[in-house]
Amino acid sequence: MASADDILNAINASVGRLDDIKGKLDGLKASTDAVKSSVDSAANQLVATLNAGFAQLIALGDYTNQALYHNDVQNDTMICELTHISKNTCGLLNEAAAQTRIQSAIEQAATRLAFLYATVHAEAELERERMAKLREEIEKCCPPPAPQPPCAYEPCAAPEPIGPPRYAGRDHPPR
Repeated sequence: MASADDILNAINASVGRLDDIKGKLDGLKASTDAVKSSVDSAANQLVATLNAGFAQLIALGDYTNQALYHNDVQNDTMICELTHISKNTCGLLNEAAAQTRIQSAIEQAATRLAFLYATVHAEAELERERMAKLREEIEKCCPPPAPQPPCAYEPCAAPEPIGPPRYAGRDHPPR
Protein backbone atom coordinates (compact mmCIF):
# COMPACT_ATOMS: atom_id res chain seq x y z
CA MET A 1 0.00 0.00 0.00
CA ALA A 2 1.19 3.45 -0.82
CA SER A 3 2.01 5.89 1.85
CA ALA A 4 0.43 9.29 2.27
CA ASP A 5 3.64 10.89 1.01
CA ASP A 6 3.52 8.72 -2.10
CA ILE A 7 -0.09 9.80 -2.71
CA LEU A 8 0.79 13.45 -2.06
CA ASN A 9 3.74 13.21 -4.43
CA ALA A 10 1.53 11.56 -7.07
CA ILE A 11 -1.07 14.31 -6.65
CA ASN A 12 1.59 17.03 -6.89
CA ALA A 13 3.03 15.38 -10.01
CA SER A 14 -0.48 15.24 -11.50
CA VAL A 15 -1.01 18.92 -10.65
CA GLY A 16 2.29 19.74 -12.39
CA ARG A 17 1.23 17.81 -15.48
CA LEU A 18 -2.16 19.52 -15.38
CA ASP A 19 -0.37 22.88 -15.20
CA ASP A 20 1.68 21.86 -18.28
CA ILE A 21 -1.49 20.81 -20.08
CA LYS A 22 -3.19 24.08 -19.04
CA GLY A 23 -0.22 26.08 -20.42
CA LYS A 24 -0.33 24.17 -23.68
CA LEU A 25 -4.12 24.68 -23.89
CA ASP A 26 -3.66 28.40 -23.20
CA GLY A 27 -1.08 28.54 -26.05
CA LEU A 28 -3.45 26.62 -28.34
CA LYS A 29 -6.29 29.01 -27.43
CA ALA A 30 -4.08 32.03 -28.21
CA SER A 31 -3.13 30.52 -31.59
CA THR A 32 -6.78 29.69 -32.31
CA ASP A 33 -7.83 33.24 -31.35
CA ALA A 34 -5.17 34.69 -33.70
CA VAL A 35 -6.43 32.49 -36.57
CA LYS A 36 -10.03 33.48 -35.79
CA SER A 37 -9.08 37.18 -35.76
CA SER A 38 -7.26 36.82 -39.09
CA VAL A 39 -10.20 34.94 -40.64
CA ASP A 40 -12.65 37.56 -39.31
CA SER A 41 -10.53 40.37 -40.78
CA ALA A 42 -10.29 38.62 -44.16
CA ALA A 43 -14.05 37.94 -44.12
CA ASN A 44 -14.78 41.61 -43.32
CA GLN A 45 -12.51 42.70 -46.19
CA LEU A 46 -14.22 40.21 -48.52
CA VAL A 47 -17.68 41.48 -47.50
CA ALA A 48 -16.58 45.11 -48.05
CA THR A 49 -15.14 44.22 -51.47
CA LEU A 50 -18.29 42.33 -52.45
CA ASN A 51 -20.51 45.19 -51.27
CA ALA A 52 -18.48 47.69 -53.31
CA GLY A 53 -18.61 45.37 -56.34
CA PHE A 54 -22.36 44.88 -56.04
CA ALA A 55 -22.86 48.63 -55.63
CA GLN A 56 -20.83 49.14 -58.80
CA LEU A 57 -22.87 46.54 -60.69
CA ILE A 58 -26.09 48.18 -59.53
CA ALA A 59 -24.82 51.63 -60.61
CA LEU A 60 -23.81 50.29 -64.03
CA GLY A 61 -27.15 48.49 -64.38
CA ASP A 62 -28.98 51.72 -63.55
CA TYR A 63 -26.87 53.60 -66.10
CA THR A 64 -27.54 50.93 -68.72
CA ASN A 65 -31.27 51.22 -68.12
CA GLN A 66 -31.04 55.01 -68.30
CA ALA A 67 -29.00 54.85 -71.53
CA LEU A 68 -31.48 52.44 -73.12
CA TYR A 69 -34.38 54.73 -72.22
CA HIS A 70 -32.44 57.72 -73.57
CA ASN A 71 -31.83 55.85 -76.86
CA ASP A 72 -35.53 55.01 -77.03
CA VAL A 73 -36.47 58.70 -76.67
CA GLN A 74 -33.82 59.66 -79.26
CA ASN A 75 -35.30 57.07 -81.66
CA ASP A 76 -38.72 58.68 -81.22
CA THR A 77 -37.16 62.07 -82.04
CA MET A 78 -35.44 60.70 -85.16
CA ILE A 79 -38.67 59.07 -86.35
CA CYS A 80 -40.48 62.40 -85.86
CA GLU A 81 -37.78 64.26 -87.81
CA LEU A 82 -37.86 61.70 -90.63
CA THR A 83 -41.65 61.93 -90.78
CA HIS A 84 -41.39 65.72 -91.16
CA ILE A 85 -38.75 65.33 -93.88
CA SER A 86 -40.82 62.72 -95.71
CA LYS A 87 -44.04 64.76 -95.62
CA ASN A 88 -42.25 67.98 -96.62
CA THR A 89 -40.39 66.27 -99.47
CA CYS A 90 -43.56 64.73 -100.85
CA GLY A 91 -45.42 68.05 -100.61
CA LEU A 92 -42.55 69.92 -102.30
CA LEU A 93 -42.40 67.39 -105.12
CA ASN A 94 -46.15 67.64 -105.74
CA GLU A 95 -46.04 71.46 -105.61
CA ALA A 96 -43.01 71.61 -107.92
CA ALA A 97 -44.77 69.45 -110.51
CA ALA A 98 -47.90 71.63 -110.37
CA GLN A 99 -45.89 74.87 -110.55
CA THR A 100 -43.86 73.60 -113.51
CA ARG A 101 -47.06 73.00 -115.51
CA ILE A 102 -48.45 76.41 -114.56
CA GLN A 103 -45.19 78.25 -115.32
CA SER A 104 -44.90 76.61 -118.74
CA ALA A 105 -48.43 77.74 -119.63
CA ILE A 106 -47.79 81.28 -118.31
CA GLU A 107 -44.51 81.52 -120.26
CA GLN A 108 -46.18 80.57 -123.52
CA ALA A 109 -49.09 83.01 -122.98
CA ALA A 110 -46.83 85.86 -121.88
CA THR A 111 -44.53 85.42 -124.88
CA ARG A 112 -47.54 85.54 -127.26
CA LEU A 113 -49.04 88.58 -125.53
CA ALA A 114 -45.73 90.48 -125.41
CA PHE A 115 -45.21 89.88 -129.12
CA LEU A 116 -48.74 90.98 -129.98
CA TYR A 117 -48.64 94.05 -127.74
CA ALA A 118 -45.21 95.17 -128.95
CA THR A 119 -46.24 94.95 -132.59
CA VAL A 120 -49.51 96.84 -132.09
CA HIS A 121 -48.29 99.45 -129.53
CA ALA A 122 -44.64 100.18 -130.31
CA GLU A 123 -44.69 103.43 -128.31
CA ALA A 124 -45.98 101.52 -125.20
CA GLU A 125 -43.20 98.96 -125.60
CA LEU A 126 -40.60 101.75 -125.62
CA GLU A 127 -42.20 103.25 -122.47
CA ARG A 128 -42.18 99.81 -120.78
CA GLU A 129 -38.45 99.43 -121.49
CA ARG A 130 -37.75 102.94 -120.14
CA MET A 131 -39.72 102.19 -116.94
CA ALA A 132 -37.92 98.85 -116.53
CA LYS A 133 -34.53 100.65 -116.65
CA LEU A 134 -35.73 103.20 -114.04
CA ARG A 135 -37.02 100.43 -111.78
CA GLU A 136 -33.65 98.64 -112.09
CA GLU A 137 -31.77 101.81 -111.03
CA ILE A 138 -34.10 102.40 -108.06
CA GLU A 139 -33.74 98.78 -106.89
CA LYS A 140 -29.93 99.11 -106.91
CA CYS A 141 -30.10 101.55 -104.01
CA CYS A 142 -33.39 100.49 -102.43
CA PRO A 143 -34.06 96.82 -103.07
CA PRO A 144 -37.55 95.54 -102.30
CA PRO A 145 -37.93 93.40 -99.18
CA ALA A 146 -37.13 89.72 -99.69
CA PRO A 147 -40.15 87.44 -99.54
CA GLN A 148 -40.46 85.28 -96.44
CA PRO A 149 -39.81 81.57 -96.95
CA PRO A 150 -42.99 79.47 -96.95
CA CYS A 151 -41.56 76.88 -94.55
CA ALA A 152 -40.28 77.48 -91.01
CA TYR A 153 -38.44 74.53 -89.51
CA GLU A 154 -39.73 73.33 -86.15
CA PRO A 155 -37.43 70.74 -84.54
CA CYS A 156 -38.85 67.77 -82.68
CA ALA A 157 -38.32 67.50 -78.94
CA ALA A 158 -35.04 65.77 -78.11
CA PRO A 159 -33.95 64.33 -74.76
CA GLU A 160 -31.18 65.94 -72.76
CA PRO A 161 -27.88 64.00 -72.75
CA ILE A 162 -27.57 61.63 -69.80
CA GLY A 163 -23.82 62.06 -69.40
CA PRO A 164 -21.24 59.47 -68.45
CA PRO A 165 -22.03 56.70 -65.96
CA ARG A 166 -21.57 57.26 -62.24
CA TYR A 167 -19.51 54.65 -60.43
CA ALA A 168 -21.22 53.82 -57.13
CA GLY A 169 -21.41 57.44 -56.04
CA ARG A 170 -18.19 58.55 -57.79
CA ASP A 171 -17.63 60.25 -61.16
CA HIS A 172 -14.80 57.91 -62.12
CA PRO A 173 -14.19 54.16 -62.10
CA PRO A 174 -12.50 52.63 -59.05
CA ARG A 175 -8.72 52.34 -59.21
